[in-house]
Amino acid sequence: MRPIAILLVFWLTQQHLYSQEQEPVQTISVKKGNLFTKAAFDESDYKVIAFDRYGNPHEKAIKSFSIFYTEGKTAYEAAVTGNTFPDKTVRFLTKKKATATKICLTRLIAVDPEGHEESLPDLCDIIIFPDCKKVSH
Repeated sequence: MRPIAILLVFWLTQQHLYSQEQEPVQTISVKKGNLFTKAAFDESDYKVIAFDRYGNPHEKAIKSFSIFYTEGKTAYEAAVTGNTFPDKTVRFLTKKKATATKICLTRLIAVDPEGHEESLPDLCDIIIFPDCKKVSH
């Protein structure tokens, strides 16, 4: 009985070896998708808000951006850290000017909850209107 058992074990081992695939091993590459897809400008608080791919707003996600605008034939660009316009820039755009200013927000960088930085598309054609002044009749 022992020779039959040894022969049976040998035969089952051989069948197992032949059943394995002989093709080369394939690899799967995984690419991490970006969490944020776009940004929007909040005109009431002068800040930039990032939106994730599901449409949820994230107010504190913007790390930095640049404000680009032209005045006459001169172009200006101001780098901003954080998501809120500096008070000096808001005063310049709303109080010192008599006409509306068209600005573009460039180099938008957002940070996801894991700390990874993501670039967002530029926001252009934003119009900042000066503060209204009282007019006497």
